[in-house]
Amino acid sequence: MIAITIMLAPTVKIFLEKRAEISALEGEIASRKAEQTELNKQISRWQDPNYVKQQARDRINMVMPGETGYWVFGGEEAAGTPGGRTGSGSSANPENLPWVDALWESIRRSATD
Repeated sequence: MIAITIMLAPTVKIFLEKRAEISALEGEIASRKAEQTELNKQISRWQDPNYVKQQARDRINMVMPGETGYWVFGGEEAAGTPGGRTGSGSSANPENLPWVDALWESIRRSATD
């Protein structure tokens, strides 16, 4: 009985390790299928011409022929203080802004100061 147990112990250990590996891989497969489903939904959305137009308007500020596009600068600042200025004369700390906004803020300050 002891000899049989000693002979079967490594086999049982390998079996349990493989079962754990299989269950981990099944979990990964399930997550990949969920990701694939979400990507298929995005693909189907991009097949819709109205969705493409809406994304073009939102992301790159495109307008349809005959329309006029307007940009409003300082809309958030204007609500805080008269004239859209803060007490220090600059709208935000350039270190906290994305590089494009920091560049634009630098250009704006050089033009107005």
